[in-house]
Amino acid sequence: MSITYRELTSSEAERISELTFYDESKRFWRKVNGVKQWVEFYWLDEDFPDGYENHLAALKNTFEKDGYVLGAFDMDLLIGFCSINRKIFGEEYKYVLLDQIFLSTEYQRKGIGKKLFFKCAEKAKTWGADKFYICSSSTEETIAFYVALGCENAKEINEELDADDENDIQLEFDFSTMKLPIKATRLYITKFYETMAQQLHLNSLDEDNKRFVPDEVFETVDDAKKVIESIVSFYSSQEAPQIFAVHLKDGLLIGHVQAIPLEDGSWEVGYHIAKPFAGNGFATEALKAFLPPIMEYLEIDEIYGITHLENLASREVLKKCGFTIESEDENICCYIFQNKTI
Repeated sequence: MSITYRELTSSEAERISELTFYDESKRFWRKVNGVKQWVEFYWLDEDFPDGYENHLAALKNTFEKDGYVLGAFDMDLLIGFCSINRKIFGEEYKYVLLDQIFLSTEYQRKGIGKKLFFKCAEKAKTWGADKFYICSSSTEETIAFYVALGCENAKEINEELDADDENDIQLEFDFSTMKLPIKATRLYITKFYETMAQQLHLNSLDEDNKRFVPDEVFETVDDAKKVIESIVSFYSSQEAPQIFAVHLKDGLLIGHVQAIPLEDGSWEVGYHIAKPFAGNGFATEALKAFLPPIMEYLEIDEIYGITHLENLASREVLKKCGFTIESEDENICCYIFQNKTI
């Protein structure tokens, strides 16, 4: 399979009928009595969610207002497209609307949607935009797609777009963010998102966490939600802690990796893999994948790993990732990683 990408013209708008769908969804992120939570029911899309004619009309509007539409092709068959509107809006930020992004079902989960997304982001930057604004479907699959790419809840809600569909999730993508997801052989790394609170709470309760990092134990789901809110607020600053979620390939959250600023201007790396998944090399795999992009993003040449002397598993992870011992006392070991070893 050789996929090619090119800009579509207005005369090709009706070619979106070439896409085919059989998309099943069972979980939706919805507000119930004012609280966001997963709601379970079965839904099957065998066409565009709002019907072909409505999506065609939206695409034609994008063309008429000098927007940009990128198509993905398998040979001469259109199998996906992404459309962005030209108008820049927002008071504090410069948003453009990512209006539509669709792939035929059989071509999903192959990296094609990611390429469409980032190629359109590059185009939007040439217009002077800072961010995508996205009205996302509330399906678990759609939210997971956007979160994996680095999207988060919109900081500035567009009231008109928000009113179009009460079930849509208002997201944004900052063009200056570190490129995500970070992929490893068995894992991938993303930003945290509010849907992960339940699993973060469960992952934090193991005995090693309580012993070595008690401040990373979240006794309730609400505690985990509050922590995620803080984590997400840090992503907009390169001087704040950078904490990212580690998932198995099936999407299950199993831990996190992080870079934390120290008082002297240096940075410390951290990591945690939940007890049920420990002993499989996941911490080493995640940290090895995380180090090059986070150091490039933070523009640093070295990073520290600081661990308890008795935490032999953590010390072994650091050594396997290329850290060397710099100092130790009766309680703490300090390791350092320098980019020449990347």
